Order: sequence, then C-alpha cells, then structure tokens
Amino acid sequence: MQIGFNIQPRFVSGKHLDYRRYDQCVENASNGLVYAWSWFLDIMAGDWDAFVWGDYEYVMPVPSRRKWGIRYVYQPVFAQQLGIYPTPPPEIQKAFLKRLKRKFRYIHYPVSESLKDEVLKGFHIKPLHTRVLSLEEGYPAVVKEYDDYILQNLRKARMHLIKVDRQGDIDEFFDIKEDAKKIPVPEKSWKNLRKLMKTTIHDGNGWLYTASGPDNEPLAAAFFLVWRCRAYYMTVVLTEEGREKRAGFAILDQFIRDFAGQPLVFDFEGSSVPGVDKFFESFGAAKESYKLISRNRLPWFIALFKK
Repeated sequence: MQIGFNIQPRFVSGKHLDYRRYDQCVENASNGLVYAWSWFLDIMAGDWDAFVWGDYEYVMPVPSRRKWGIRYVYQPVFAQQLGIYPTPPPEIQKAFLKRLKRKFRYIHYPVSESLKDEVLKGFHIKPLHTRVLSLEEGYPAVVKEYDDYILQNLRKARMHLIKVDRQGDIDEFFDIKEDAKKIPVPEKSWKNLRKLMKTTIHDGNGWLYTASGPDNEPLAAAFFLVWRCRAYYMTVVLTEEGREKRAGFAILDQFIRDFAGQPLVFDFEGSSVPGVDKFFESFGAAKESYKLISRNRLPWFIALFKK
C-alpha cells in the first residue's frame, strides 16, 4: 500500500482506539516489543492514547498523566521503550514527532533506535541500551559465552545448595521485596506489576522463578515475560542472604537453561548503572541501543518549581 505524505497522524484517545487494528499494527512491526501492546499498556500505564497514521498503517502509543492542569508524556515503570510501529520513512517519523511536540508541553519518552537523531530535532536525546542474548543455539552454546565471573558465582550458588523453582508464588515475591534492599519504584507501579504477573502467569506468558536454600527459606525471586520471539527479564528481588549465596545468578542461569534452544532473544532489560550492565554483559549479552527523548515547554514558574 502506498501512503501519501500529505496525510498527518491524528491523535486518538484510548477509549476511541481500535485495539484490534492497533495491536495488528504492532504485531506486524519488526520493532513491536511487548511494551507497545495494548494489554501491556492497559496494565502498566492505565491512561494512554496514540497517534495513528491513516487506517492504522502506523501507530505511536503515548502514556500520559495530568499535573498542575497540564497533560504530560511519561515513561511507565517497567516499560523499557516505545516508539512508532512499524518504523516509517523519515518524513512520516517527523510528522509524528511534530504532532507529539504540539500536543504535549512536557515529554519524557523512550524510543527505539529506529528513530534517527536527525528527525529528533527539538528533543534532548539520551543514548541508552539494553543487553540481549540469543538462546536459539541451545544451552551448551550459550554457556560457553559466560564470563568466568558468572561461572564462579554459579559454583558458589551450587555450593550453598540453592534450588530454583519455576512456579513461584506472587505473594512470596512481594514478601521477599519487603525484606530486600529498597528498590526506588513507586508503590502504584508495584501494584501494576502484581496485576501484570497475575495476568501473564495465568496466560502462560509470565514466569516467576524463586530460589531457596536447603531450609526452603525464599532468598530471591525474578519475574520474566515471554512474548512472541523475545523473553524479558522484568525484575528481581533478593534478600541479603540471597545476595550472599548468589541466588540471583542461579535464577538467571536456570531460566536460560529452560528456554535455550528456542527461537528467542533474551532481553536483560539493560541498565545505566555500569556495574549492573557489566553483570549482564558477563553472560555474553550484546548491546542493543535505544534512546530517551525529552522536551520541556512548561511555564517558567512550573519549570522553576520542578527544579
């Protein structure tokens, strides 16, 4: 289908969005990660709308909130990146971003690397990356890429007789979270994550792994999503004892072992913290870039107050 460049993207509120055609557009996109699907955004963002091109040839989901009477775009917690689906030609990218800038005075929005810097004029661009690992070749091939650091810590986990269960309990996850080192995530986002766990574990797309010692005391838990051809390491919680006994290493290795040999890319979700990024790299995971774009046209008195 040939799409005319004289068409402009239109803003469609969430309640008027055609979910079937929206999701079909995301599904057909090579850059259509789980974060862009309507069911994920309904759970993790709640309020979200979209810019739509033509008859849903291209879509751009936009989570937003209101504060001081001003609607602004934000990044939902646990939603790594969004963007335009599928990736359109540069002129159409520019049209979407122009509408985004006109509609919202404050924008904090993660986009895939497919949106090039030249179409992002007017935004502050922060380069970011996740770490990804192909599981398709099977566990023996994957484990060959493990750094000695990972292998040493897996040996320590075995020495401490760490056991991993792939059918963990959601309440147990949140019990561990309460005992774990505090993670700077708003309570509402934890509630959304609980809902995401319930929905996806029930559907067979979510996996909750827990680790315990010989006394069966829970030491760590991690939640994974498997959607289409990608697996996502959503989050992990560990007690202090779990850290000492390398329970997190055991969980990650067990998940990789369980799903290796399938046509999956494992997304470690990346981190801007150098130590965490190095940890993911030690599994043999490669960089996959994306960007955080931001723009602030708030009234001066609000901008000053935010500082």
